[in-house]
Amino acid sequence: MRSGRGGLVIALAGASLLVAVMIPAAAWMFFKPMRIIAPELNGVVCAGPVCVDDIAALPTAEQLYGEGMANVAAKLTALNRPPRAVFCSTRACYRAFGGRGAGVAVFDLGIVIAPHAWQTYIVEHELIHMLQAQELGLLGRERTPIWFKEGMAFHVSDPPPGGLPDYAQGWAGQYREWEARVGRENVWEAIRAD
Repeated sequence: MRSGRGGLVIALAGASLLVAVMIPAAAWMFFKPMRIIAPELNGVVCAGPVCVDDIAALPTAEQLYGEGMANVAAKLTALNRPPRAVFCSTRACYRAFGGRGAGVAVFDLGIVIAPHAWQTYIVEHELIHMLQAQELGLLGRERTPIWFKEGMAFHVSDPPPGGLPDYAQGWAGQYREWEARVGRENVWEAIRAD
């Protein structure tokens, strides 16, 4: 009887170990944005929080990241922890991180920037999503209305003329009006109260 119970314990331990290994492996394979956790395993080189797929582009990426971080801090508030930022110079790199559009914010882990989107305002946009997660928590950020979540990122990043996509015009406008009523210094408290 004891050997049967011992065998069951060993089998359960083995199954638990298998599950513990398979879940992260499946996430890596099927949810590509999770690759931001260990970007070097996805073929990029990192210097601190900034990663690139072309080492020659590292100084440009670091400058864009630094400007984006400083602008977000000046316009809203500073990020407590510099998030990881992957700057892709090729579509293959961007697709390998599951990127769509100009950039993607992955939970509160980091951002990925597309090859055609190496602009300070786009980096700011994605960093604002990181700041939203910092100030509201991940669930709090996701529970906010899209006019807040995307409207804030589009409006505060201040894209140049023609840089605001048509689909985002309404969100940015709604956020701008709301912010004018509550004051930029009160946005976090005001959205929590809504």
